[in-house]
Amino acid sequence: MTRYAVLLLLGIAAASYYFANLPVSSPPPRDRGVELTGVKLRLYPRSDPKAEWVFYAARIENSPAKRTSVATGLREGARYVDGELDLTLDAPEVTIDRNDDLTLPYAVIRIPRECYEIKLGGQGEPPVRIRQDRGFYAPTFTLTGPGISVRGERFRSDFKLEEASWENGEDIVEMDNVKECAPNE
Repeated sequence: MTRYAVLLLLGIAAASYYFANLPVSSPPPRDRGVELTGVKLRLYPRSDPKAEWVFYAARIENSPAKRTSVATGLREGARYVDGELDLTLDAPEVTIDRNDDLTLPYAVIRIPRECYEIKLGGQGEPPVRIRQDRGFYAPTFTLTGPGISVRGERFRSDFKLEEASWENGEDIVEMDNVKECAPNE
């Protein structure tokens, strides 16, 4: 009888050791996360600590599996640097990834201090990307401002438009037709 008890005890110990050392898989992340409606979202990018993005959206949905947030029904978007308005953004939706970078189907950017309007991308084109540490990337663009109109492809630029580049461009400068800009703030 003692022999059976010892064998049973050894069997229980071996089974306990086996099951204790099995790998434990974590549950897969949920496809759908939080969904909010009528939202004001503030984004403070890690790679650009002086900047703050503010979005007013009809709906924001977070996807833990993709590690993104999608704002749809965007009523207003703006970027502030050191508390001052840097640019405004109009787009049908904005996807914010885990690096705080933005992906948009297309967008219109307005830079009040320069009186520029930049149309980035268009329907049916590859998406527009806004990287917090580098600036804008768009398949096509049109920049207009007082006395200037520029169109091109494969647009890349920092937020200040100091290091802008593009291909297949068409530049029109009309110095006789320059109107004064009154930035709206």
